[in-house]
Amino acid sequence: MTAVNKNHRMFEQVLHQFREYISSRNLAAGDKLMTEREMAAYLQVSRSSVREALRILEMFDVIYSKPGEGTILKTPHIPKILTTMLQFFTIPTETSIELLESRKVLEGGVAKLAAKRRKESDIRLLQNAVERMRSASDLQAQIQADLDFHLFLAKAAYNNTLSDILVLVSDLVTPNLYTTRLQTQEIAGVNDDFARQHQTILQAVIDKNGHRAAEEMERHIEHTIDLMKALNRFPAE
Repeated sequence: MTAVNKNHRMFEQVLHQFREYISSRNLAAGDKLMTEREMAAYLQVSRSSVREALRILEMFDVIYSKPGEGTILKTPHIPKILTTMLQFFTIPTETSIELLESRKVLEGGVAKLAAKRRKESDIRLLQNAVERMRSASDLQAQIQADLDFHLFLAKAAYNNTLSDILVLVSDLVTPNLYTTRLQTQEIAGVNDDFARQHQTILQAVIDKNGHRAAEEMERHIEHTIDLMKALNRFPAE
């Protein structure tokens, strides 16, 4: 197996190596995997990095834990969605935070304009996104609802120049949302918090209060920045 690159987040490397591990050993559904301790020693990473990667694999239905037997392979193939998302794991935390700071500036203005110009059809789309965020039982659905909310809000601003700018940065916003959601999803109640924050932004838009809408959007993104810094042990400013 290829040695783990110490310059990347360890759980990303474990996920990449897991694919190689399945292929090289011709593992099939029902096969038992190494223990966390054995895999950590094999990859020369910490057990916490292995545990984090295994949680993601279990979330995407690749493996499952069986009491008394250990971790069992559920499907020998990495799902397409996980393959797609692996590219997002490689975004350095520093870059993710910079993107969040950029979004804070840009999307605060978006929210302010949307509050002034939104139509009833926009409100319905935004409310639907918040409801899906609340009710989603899996991370992928939560992320999609979150992304939809921000895209619908941009549409509700009805500013072609701003829309063009958002199109240019959309390729960055999407992986940024994936990265932050994946890193924060283990925090108890984090999706409920995000849903409440989006509902608060929406309420300001419904009330046509542009100043409050901008403030709530900036507060939401600042909250996410704080979570990312805490998770990655960034020093307080």
